Amino acid sequence: MHKVFCLSNGIRVVTETTDYVKSVSAGVWVGVGSVNETAENNGISHFIEHMLFKGTHTRSAREIAQCMDSVGGQLNAVTAKEYTCYYTRTLTEYLKTALELLADMICNSTFESENIELERKVILEEISMGEDEPENLIYDIVEAEMWSGDALGFSVTGSERSVSGISRDMLLDYFHKNYVAENIVISIAGNFDEDEAVEILEKNFGGIPKGGVEQKESEKIPQNRKLKIVKKDFEQCQLCIGFDGYSRRDARHYDLAVVNALFGGNMSSRLFQKVREESGLAYSVYSELSTYSQNGSLRIYAGLSPENIRQVLEIISNEIRLLKRNKLTKEEIETAKTQFKAALVMDSEGVAERECANGKTLLRDGRVKTIDDAIALIDGITPEGVAEAIDFVFDNKKLTIAVLGRFDGDGQELMDVMEF
Repeated sequence: MHKVFCLSNGIRVVTETTDYVKSVSAGVWVGVGSVNETAENNGISHFIEHMLFKGTHTRSAREIAQCMDSVGGQLNAVTAKEYTCYYTRTLTEYLKTALELLADMICNSTFESENIELERKVILEEISMGEDEPENLIYDIVEAEMWSGDALGFSVTGSERSVSGISRDMLLDYFHKNYVAENIVISIAGNFDEDEAVEILEKNFGGIPKGGVEQKESEKIPQNRKLKIVKKDFEQCQLCIGFDGYSRRDARHYDLAVVNALFGGNMSSRLFQKVREESGLAYSVYSELSTYSQNGSLRIYAGLSPENIRQVLEIISNEIRLLKRNKLTKEEIETAKTQFKAALVMDSEGVAERECANGKTLLRDGRVKTIDDAIALIDGITPEGVAEAIDFVFDNKKLTIAVLGRFDGDGQELMDVMEF
């Protein structure tokens, strides 16, 4: 059972103890990501994440790494569109070490000019590496097109131009505005002494100032028919079709998750069977969901030869027509619900997964959403709700087609195929 409380400065803390394991995971969640950025400073949230590993007033970058390595622990971080998280996993007896290290990184990082320039080079290499990873790049392309004009469409890593222009003053100003008590959640899960953990947290994080950070969320972004073709010398073409979806705050995204599972979410799905197993037109083909505070999407991806794009789009379009016409049977929906619940439970049984789920939902939604909460919503899925989700998401007036690779055909011809 989890517990939620606040430190003296207002930092929210969620703890969940499990006595049958011998490890503990701790995460510091900050409500800042690429949605908080502008075109000029795009990538700054990710840049700061890197800088917090580059040295504090008491530890060098090497000593930060050695601190966890010496006790067999793990230390890492992630920046996303709506949050940044720094997290550790250690044996139970080293929780104090882990929490003190996380606090040192967040409270005492130096942002030395020399380290900023070194890390800028690293991030620019990371951006270049992403340009060479077509499956990741196509997602950036389709999201930038779907949500053009809004920070939700920004790449988390930023661009070469924006990252090159981020100064030390910009980093510090952005850091001090966003890394404040009201914007931080600390999550701990595993086998640990809660009273001892609270004492360590208060001592090490209680001095983080309040700042009254202004929360920024994207509004609901209207969608229409869009096409984006990016030519690049890859062996395969990458095809991605983006459809409007539900936000994570809209319970109907559970209905859409059932649709996604049966349509393209696994190896028995309609897309996989039709495109790969029956037609042999693509090695990788699937659909997946993304949910954010006010927006969401369902995306269909396929990696394929350029000459197969039209045929694959015809198959996809036909499968959507069939789905809209016939919907899903009660038996199919019950099967998908069972799969959904099984995946949810199995994906959340580790201490790192519990820490993540608790911290992320408390930060983004203001309360911890438990597995039982999710299962109750899944149990409440009805054929009528699923039918509504199908009609909502598969709207041919609101789709984005993105193609990446050596495609020389008529883009309008591709759009014409997608009618359902």
